[in-house]
Amino acid sequence: MNYNNDYKNIESPKRVLIGICGIGNGHVNRQRAIIDILKDYNVDIVLAITKKSYKLFDEIYPEIKKIIVNIPWIVCNDEGIDFDLTRKIYIKEKNDQFKSFLNFSISVKKAFNNQHPDIIFTDYEPNVAQYSYAVNKPLICLEQQSKFLAFNSDNINGYSINEEKNRLLYFFPRAEKRYVSSFFEIENNGKYNIETLPPILSKYKRGKNITNKVVVYFSPYSNDLNNYIKILELIKKYNEYKFHIYTDLNFQEYRKYTNLIFNKIGNKFKDDLYDCNFIISTSGHQLISEAINMEIPLYLLSLNTFEQNYNSFIVEKYALGKKAIYFSVKEMDNFISNITVYRNNMKNYKKNYWRESWDKVLFSKLEKEFGIQKK
Repeated sequence: MNYNNDYKNIESPKRVLIGICGIGNGHVNRQRAIIDILKDYNVDIVLAITKKSYKLFDEIYPEIKKIIVNIPWIVCNDEGIDFDLTRKIYIKEKNDQFKSFLNFSISVKKAFNNQHPDIIFTDYEPNVAQYSYAVNKPLICLEQQSKFLAFNSDNINGYSINEEKNRLLYFFPRAEKRYVSSFFEIENNGKYNIETLPPILSKYKRGKNITNKVVVYFSPYSNDLNNYIKILELIKKYNEYKFHIYTDLNFQEYRKYTNLIFNKIGNKFKDDLYDCNFIISTSGHQLISEAINMEIPLYLLSLNTFEQNYNSFIVEKYALGKKAIYFSVKEMDNFISNITVYRNNMKNYKKNYWRESWDKVLFSKLEKEFGIQKK
């Protein structure tokens, strides 16, 4: 056997830079599912993550190099970007974003042994996108927001789609591909290089349903506690249930109620999803996708964004759960009485809309179009 010739036939690993937004947990969970499969490929991965996400990713992927990034907070309104309020927040945070980007870019080259990455993925993380434009390397968007670029809807419940479109075009004006994960049907769009995927899902296995167990998730995306407090005031009255509440916020006055169990957001969250009866949550795309996959009905409260309100609209349109409007006992009782209906609708919904496996669809595209190969 000629080992020299064999060695020459082994291709060098593709250098892959992955940027992950740290606002909300959907971005993190989606990319964890992708990274877990990507590790089986001949690739050299570097992660660009926020300081908040560093500990989690370092525990799960200690072998993968990581670079901390700063993400500017871009405020939007019904016209799009609110430049005045964004400037005020930028000044308050005292962050030199250009200096931060330059330091990040230098760190990327060092992480890849003074070379540029071959492929750049982003899940709504703008630093890696800016880097891709600066070094003329292909950018692949791997989130769910890009679908809004091709939407015809103008507004919903008073929230304009401009807040989604304008922020997307500010952060990611160009992409080689936008592989869009969506729990509802959307069409491909050539203008923005949008190709749709079934929802990108974690490898959750549904356990035996515990009828009195409920998971409650409060997104860290919002600092508006009003609706969170409304939920806590409501569920504290349901002593027959155990509510496993996941939040990074402190609700000390509610910890005295024995049916309210508070947890920090982390890996235990998925353990409680395995066997809960229903979910009370903000209307984030990723958790809704996971819930439908495991057939767990949803009682949703929408944050003040177009996306969250549209997600709630779709859930109610297909009777997969209920949007919280009054936060009343009557409303909650009505939701609980229809749990079986919602669960059966989720089963039928998956049959009609989720015909393929996301990982087979996505990775066949990445193999064909960007040349990644299994080890």
